[in-house]
Amino acid sequence: MKEIERDVNALFKYPNLYTPQVVISGLTEVSIPIITMDEPEAVSLAIWGLLPSSFNDDWELFQKLTNTLTIPAQKIKADTWYHDSFKNRRCIIPVTGFFTSVLKNGEIYPYHVSSKNGGILYLAGIYTILDDGFITCSLLTGPLEKEVINYQNLVDYMPSIIDHDDKYEWLSGSTNVERAVELLQPPHKTSLDVRPIAKNLFNQDISYDSMLKPYEYPES
Repeated sequence: MKEIERDVNALFKYPNLYTPQVVISGLTEVSIPIITMDEPEAVSLAIWGLLPSSFNDDWELFQKLTNTLTIPAQKIKADTWYHDSFKNRRCIIPVTGFFTSVLKNGEIYPYHVSSKNGGILYLAGIYTILDDGFITCSLLTGPLEKEVINYQNLVDYMPSIIDHDDKYEWLSGSTNVERAVELLQPPHKTSLDVRPIAKNLFNQDISYDSMLKPYEYPES
């Protein structure tokens, strides 16, 4: 928590509700820290999986109908229900890294992507505020950064990165949609490190501190 606060220059709004997790899976309802346009000086907690602000039914039901853990950035200009969020409710999601996968010889090999300097990555997101005050959010995805191209062949997109220097512009209400789209485009100044990790990542019942350590697969 303190590492996040120092990096983003903001304090957790509800520090007692935050618990660090080795791996965060969006398959079940979970809260993650975000920095919003509404309160850029605070770290808020948001439910991962965007919901319409007027939605009052079950989160799991909505995710079954339309998965909003991630939203392609190229869709935000379309006349969709979340277009207004890109214009007025952009956020930054601070993480230590994210995962990619390579399909090779009939098997899937996972990789962990992190900042080369060991710091926190800023992922681009959008959010909504529900009628009951809860926040929901989604990661924006875009083209692969050059460091990731050889480590992701299942899909041709990845979470969009916001460079640290662009944080305030991304969160500013005076930044128009066109400029916000530009901030998402690679290449970014943030250098990335990609390393293989053990395949136990795919077992959702296993989560331990050493699972993100580098792992060398035998040549095949």
